[in-house]
Amino acid sequence: MLSRTSSVNYIEINSLSASSFCQIGDSTEIHLLNKALADRRQYPFFYGREGNFDDYAIFSESIPHGDYEPIPVQTWNEIPLIRVNRIDIKGCSFSSIIHVGSTCNVYAEARIKHIRELINDEPSKEAETGT
Repeated sequence: MLSRTSSVNYIEINSLSASSFCQIGDSTEIHLLNKALADRRQYPFFYGREGNFDDYAIFSESIPHGDYEPIPVQTWNEIPLIRVNRIDIKGCSFSSIIHVGSTCNVYAEARIKHIRELINDEPSKEAETGT
């Protein structure tokens, strides 16, 4: 890991939620995972059996990762200090990280299924034909 020092004079974060966090300092690996079902219904009636991730393929499909070949890199940090006076963050959510420091590997995954269920106001074909 590259050796650098980060200095932040002041940091203000309004909100951290849904598998997000703030890391001050160095780390080796960070793993973030979040799954969410967002079911919005025009008429708010729920049966109580909603919310099974296994019912949706998006939560079980493998995420494609690109094949890459490591590229040898040499870096010289003439000034090994990153200095920031102030950071203001409104919010951090869904497998996100606010990180001040160095890390080697970050694995972040957020899977969100949005469902909108609206009342169908269009007349059915049976109603139109009178059958």
